[in-house]
Amino acid sequence: MRFARIFVRFWMSITALLVVASAPSRAQEPDESYYMTIFSAQANSRDPRRTHSFATFVKAAGTGDSAKDNPIEIHTISWMPQSLDIVILRRQPEPGVNLDLASSLRWAESRNSRVSMWGPYQINKELYDRAVEQEARLNSGQVLYKALDRRFRPGIASNCIHAVTDLDTENGLLHSGQGRGDAASRQVAQHLNRWIINPGQTHAWVASRLGLTDETVSPPDVEQRSIVASR
Repeated sequence: MRFARIFVRFWMSITALLVVASAPSRAQEPDESYYMTIFSAQANSRDPRRTHSFATFVKAAGTGDSAKDNPIEIHTISWMPQSLDIVILRRQPEPGVNLDLASSLRWAESRNSRVSMWGPYQINKELYDRAVEQEARLNSGQVLYKALDRRFRPGIASNCIHAVTDLDTENGLLHSGQGRGDAASRQVAQHLNRWIINPGQTHAWVASRLGLTDETVSPPDVEQRSIVASR
């Protein structure tokens, strides 16, 4: 009897091992990497009605060289009045619209505004997740647009600059003051700098996947480059 019990326990152990070995293994989740590109639109006249700051966030399957040809997910924060006409001294907030990247570039072109960019930079996942949440919040209609938004942030209304910088409010709200266009987008890049993995490195393949091509300009900031959408 004792021998029979030992044999039964031995056989059950072998059977359990065979079941585990034959069970299908769970597919390993692919590595992911995250990127941010900050844009400014500015006319030569510095007319605030023809300036805009916006940012695009990308999630890529894979990291390093393996990410270049893999699927990407794109989210843009480009907060504008629903009319697409910026009225600086409008007294009350107005309905807003969050444009995608292509629509933002078309708006700049319609105003004869030059578009410049900082990046694309690799960023931490948390900033990407915050951007996705902010995009959903803007698209939900919970937030209105106000060019001069100091009394309305962050719950009621926002301008285009603060719609991006309010991804990070741990050290208080950034007030861009009189900054607009290139100057404002430079503030955005500086404000979100702590989330950038290597600020000295940009990733041209991300810009290419977004349909952008570089064109050399001569701005005060050497990291600022003019971009146009590829046709």
